[in-house]
Amino acid sequence: MKNLTFILLFLIICISCSQKNNNPEKWSDEEITEWFEKGEWLSGWNVKPDASINKRTMAIQYFKNSRHWDQAINFLKSSDLENMPVGRQELEREHLFVIVDEYTSKDKSETRYESHRKYLDIQYVISGKEIMGLTTAEKVKITDPYFDGNDIIFYEYEGGDYILASPSNFLVFFPEDIHRPTIAVEEGEPVKKIVVKILME
Repeated sequence: MKNLTFILLFLIICISCSQKNNNPEKWSDEEITEWFEKGEWLSGWNVKPDASINKRTMAIQYFKNSRHWDQAINFLKSSDLENMPVGRQELEREHLFVIVDEYTSKDKSETRYESHRKYLDIQYVISGKEIMGLTTAEKVKITDPYFDGNDIIFYEYEGGDYILASPSNFLVFFPEDIHRPTIAVEEGEPVKKIVVKILME
């Protein structure tokens, strides 16, 4: 009887630890940082995640939907991105798709902040470089209300943090991340970029 009680107690502890390990909402900041920087979620993709990425949100969303995250990262790692044609390519219907675009980066005055509700963005500049703005909802004013067809809201704001995006790093924008892409570094230059869209769980 004592042995049975010990075994049951051991199993309860193991299950409890397993649930905690798979639930980043319960992790400490140190555990979040350790998981993020260990980089197993990158599946060997050797492009650096930008420091602006919300590590806790990243961990929570990854564990909620690791299958699509792994699909997305493996696609980025294994595809010939430089020769990928412009346009949309579905990886798993509306749950996961990519958009490849080529354009000339713009003067800051020609760009706007935006955000999305249904999808998160993994944005990676394949060639060229651009600046991307990043801010939060309480600082911006809505100029174009949410349009479900394109899953987008536009905002007016001139502040924020500005991040250099190049082939050496990638950014992740969650719905709460108000972002401003396509800004020229000094003057307009050709940019090729891929945006991976993952449906929020």
